[in-house]
Amino acid sequence: MQKEIREELHTETRDVEIPCEYGNIKARVYIPEGEGPFPLILHYHGGGFAIRDIECFEFISQYYCIHTPAVIVTPEYDLAPEKKFPTQVEQCYAALLWARAHAEEYQANPEKDVVTGDSAGGNLSTVISMMCRDRGVRMPKLQILAYPVVDNRIGMNRESEKLYGEHYNLDLKHMESYTLAYVEKEEDIYNPYASPLLAESLEDLPPCKIIFAQCDCLVDQGMEYVMRLKEAGVPVEYVVYKGVPHDFMFYGFPESYAAYEQVCKWINESVNK
Repeated sequence: MQKEIREELHTETRDVEIPCEYGNIKARVYIPEGEGPFPLILHYHGGGFAIRDIECFEFISQYYCIHTPAVIVTPEYDLAPEKKFPTQVEQCYAALLWARAHAEEYQANPEKDVVTGDSAGGNLSTVISMMCRDRGVRMPKLQILAYPVVDNRIGMNRESEKLYGEHYNLDLKHMESYTLAYVEKEEDIYNPYASPLLAESLEDLPPCKIIFAQCDCLVDQGMEYVMRLKEAGVPVEYVVYKGVPHDFMFYGFPESYAAYEQVCKWINESVNK
């Protein structure tokens, strides 16, 4: 894997605790320089619901904070297998509600909120949007998903699974281990809050922007999600980054920076309408 080469970024940060009936969680708030109100971004980290934390994604959160600029809230949701679905989903939903309630303390505009994340974080971003719709809560203005997990069923024999299911950073064995760690019961895999591709309806969700990696075993399920969103009348746009594997935004590739810039562009286009 290419050695990471990253600029030094520094933003004001504050660590907070967010209450949730499924267990209180820590979150980090990144605050840009200047005068607000700024957009409000919920950044959910990836890691198969089972690994990594907000420290791992510090650089990306800071990049979004500085280059948008926006207030970024990154929840430290509990990890599997110690905590199972739907703990992570409920904690991330609670984080969105908390961020809206406290937005003005950080010069953020809660009406201009975006949910974003990569892999498992992409799953959480679109699931949180579904939960808002289903619970009668105002939905985020935009959802931005990076190579999201949208179907936790194992071994569906998709073409991308055959091509990139081994030796490409995320393999099917890893996916299986993550899924089995995440869900308590097999039927949970089919819950739309675990596998949003399987939702009965995707209508009335926020506009969706998606970043895909070409060499990713998840890309075909992601494309199926694109088609279902379009069929449901949800505005959707996507970019495929050629020659890179799943999780490429976590590393210092040129394509990583291109993807960061794309996310910032999408955010600005959305909140400035």
